Amino acid sequence: MSTVGDVQPWDEIFRREGRVYEAPAMIMPEIAERLRRHGCRRVMDLGCGSGRHVVYLARQGFGVTGVDNSPTALSMTREWAAEEGVEACLVRADMRAPLPLAGAAFDALVTTQVIHHALLATVRRTAAEIGRVVRPGGMLFITVPLTPDPEDVFEAIEAGTLVPVTGSERGLPHHFFTPEELRSILPAFRFLEERILGERILALLGVRS
Repeated sequence: MSTVGDVQPWDEIFRREGRVYEAPAMIMPEIAERLRRHGCRRVMDLGCGSGRHVVYLARQGFGVTGVDNSPTALSMTREWAAEEGVEACLVRADMRAPLPLAGAAFDALVTTQVIHHALLATVRRTAAEIGRVVRPGGMLFITVPLTPDPEDVFEAIEAGTLVPVTGSERGLPHHFFTPEELRSILPAFRFLEERILGERILALLGVRS
């Protein structure tokens, strides 16, 4: 969930709200099976937050690297993994900058509700880094928001990018994607499947060219 902007707001969110999500996304068991069938072993969770997908994927036998910019979130992930008796590599890194990880280092990358927390120019740089760290033939599972939460109030700062003035993520930019726009910023991937989760979340599954 986190990795962008000044680290302090995200630390405040995790200190206030704890693990935030206790269960993996409902689609994740299916995604894990798709990754397994594709021969993926080394998986990055970009913006791992408090660790729900790091822990879940590690339980499924994947070698997982969780990346996040919040030390509080990474501490929670580390504690959760220890509770579950699983191992994971955890890296503190800001997705706005080049990731401190080798090119083509991962068989797959998952990132859920993360990369949209920035201006579009920054999101494009993050998308390029995703293409760099996934090996050719590797897989990407990504989710981003399609529309704002109707319970929050937003102000526009650029086309498609809004900043909430209410809610726990107030002041943090949110870019809202169309399917075409998301595909366009990830040209290194051939997308196999598109889904709408709930009413407001776009999910894409792709293979690195």
